[in-house]
Amino acid sequence: MSINPPLKSIRFDLIPIKNQSIHNDHLIEMMQDSEIQRYINGNPLSDTEALQGLDRFHKISNKNGLGFWLIYNNEQQCVGMCLLKPLPTGDEIELIETGYWIKPAYWGQRIASEVTLRLLRYAFDDLDLELVTAVVEPENIASRKTLERSGLTNRGSMRAYDKELPFYTISKDEFNHRCQTCIDTVST
Repeated sequence: MSINPPLKSIRFDLIPIKNQSIHNDHLIEMMQDSEIQRYINGNPLSDTEALQGLDRFHKISNKNGLGFWLIYNNEQQCVGMCLLKPLPTGDEIELIETGYWIKPAYWGQRIASEVTLRLLRYAFDDLDLELVTAVVEPENIASRKTLERSGLTNRGSMRAYDKELPFYTISKDEFNHRCQTCIDTVST
């Protein structure tokens, strides 16, 4: 598989990002939102930084089934973004990470848990990955709980994004064992 496909969970459509104005507008909106970026970059990105971010997003997307998806609800409103991509650790071993940005108006609705479970199912069933990872800022308690709710286990810390961060993993076997009751509820 070379291009990441559209995916569907119970409540959301996950649409692969394209270099189109509507997709770029949603991504820039999230890159320049201080609440979203608080735990990502520490502050919202400038216009120049956001354009550089878009360039990085589009270079990573649609490579070997990895990339970024915009999350749309049933009213076709973009509620966030999710991803499967290489984790920048500086090590030679390539780890694939999952992650998400949810727009603040939609926080508290367990969107991140639902889309993370859907991405994990895609990673293990369609991409045949053996392991998916995640890192999170230590202070981001909500995101840590989301990862744990999605079946990932805290494995200590790892150097990624040029800092030490809490490190989470889930293997294909763990997902199939722990999340079996969740699997049928995350996609149609």
